[in-house]
Amino acid sequence: MSIQPTPAESLIRQIGRDLATVGRVPLILMVLVLISALGVVYITHQSRQLVAQQEHLLIERDDLDIEWRNQLLEENSLAEHSRIETQAEKALEMKRPNANNEVVVQ
Repeated sequence: MSIQPTPAESLIRQIGRDLATVGRVPLILMVLVLISALGVVYITHQSRQLVAQQEHLLIERDDLDIEWRNQLLEENSLAEHSRIETQAEKALEMKRPNANNEVVVQ
């Protein structure tokens, strides 16, 4: 006595045979479509990460640019002639010579 397969088992076997014989091309195309879809998802994820990284770098560049401009302003204010003259008078007790103390060398 042989055991009869259930209708679900025979249907699964029939689908498997059909895919192995007649349905090779659609099965291959379906696998390729799934691979392509996963590739699109991966590339989209990578693109979004790169855009976020670019935004972060642009913000960092702007911060550095602002800091550079502040450094230039500080440098200009520290190198100003009247500030240097005031520092020389206070710290080194230097004074501007008057007309009697000037010596002209020729």
